[in-house]
Amino acid sequence: MGRASERKHIYGGPKPVDYVRAHNHVAHVPHFGHGANGFRRFWISPEWIGKGWSKCPCGWGGPKWETHYAITPHVQGWKKQIKKYGGLEGAYRDVIRRLKKAGVSTWTVEEVGE
Repeated sequence: MGRASERKHIYGGPKPVDYVRAHNHVAHVPHFGHGANGFRRFWISPEWIGKGWSKCPCGWGGPKWETHYAITPHVQGWKKQIKKYGGLEGAYRDVIRRLKKAGVSTWTVEEVGE
């Protein structure tokens, strides 16, 4: 995949004026924070949207957050899982099952009392 823009992604800090939320392709569920299982969140330039980056349906950040983006193959994978499992909750259960099978520590919101 070629560079979508000369403007780079930015990790951390306050949101740059015209950038949007994004995350990498690592398997995750909404409560995963930056660094959990290699999950990374960052800001991308809006010029990247449609050039290898698409609106992500994974629910990361919860309903209070605005739209966020991920690389298009990751987005396509989430859409397929959501359809296969009848919704986001079913897709999350599958992700948690796969992470546990791989030996990755997964905790749920219920386990931490939120």
